[in-house]
Amino acid sequence: MQSVPDVTDEGLVQAVLNGDRDAFGHLVERYKRGIASFIGASVRQPSDVADLTQETFLRAYAHLGTFNPDLGRFSTWVYHIARNVVRTFLGRSQRRPALAELGEEQTLENTLPDQSNEADPAGGVLRAEAEAEVRAALAELPERTRAVLSLRFYDNMDYQTIASTMGLSLGNVKTLIHRGKLALAHKLREREATAQGKCATRTFRAVGGLGELQLV
Repeated sequence: MQSVPDVTDEGLVQAVLNGDRDAFGHLVERYKRGIASFIGASVRQPSDVADLTQETFLRAYAHLGTFNPDLGRFSTWVYHIARNVVRTFLGRSQRRPALAELGEEQTLENTLPDQSNEADPAGGVLRAEAEAEVRAALAELPERTRAVLSLRFYDNMDYQTIASTMGLSLGNVKTLIHRGKLALAHKLREREATAQGKCATRTFRAVGGLGELQLV
């Protein structure tokens, strides 16, 4: 086999089918981060994300013989498996991620963690918390919108690749991303207002507990 970075996904699939089991490991390396991020947009617990990511690749390996490159790209195929894995998990567990409160200024783009070498190490915890909050907010959106936004902002896919992966038209992808960002911003504003209201109520009760309030 030629140098692995130069081998297409389809070439690696064929190598696996020809008996080179190690070739599947290269496919896992190419897609494990993207698949984990994709699943993490719907599933909150890191342990569940890890398990479902593993399950996705186990299913892909078990059914690799059904992959037909004439019908679509390997990326489309494996993300479709991931979507089914998540659907099954959520349907079986009947639980949704716990929702964290987000500030109005926290949008999908500006809360993604900074992976650069120049990033401040001391801010790592805050960036991780921000990423977890964004994933929780994404979980409130409809499945297709959530999936498209996840592919765009976590996997850095261009619009055309997203369209191919999701089996959608380019126009549909653009519309879903535009409307999805607006919907996300709207939810963040609503939740911020709710959070501020709860904070005010808790403050009133705490002060009231110290003694009788005199209103003037």
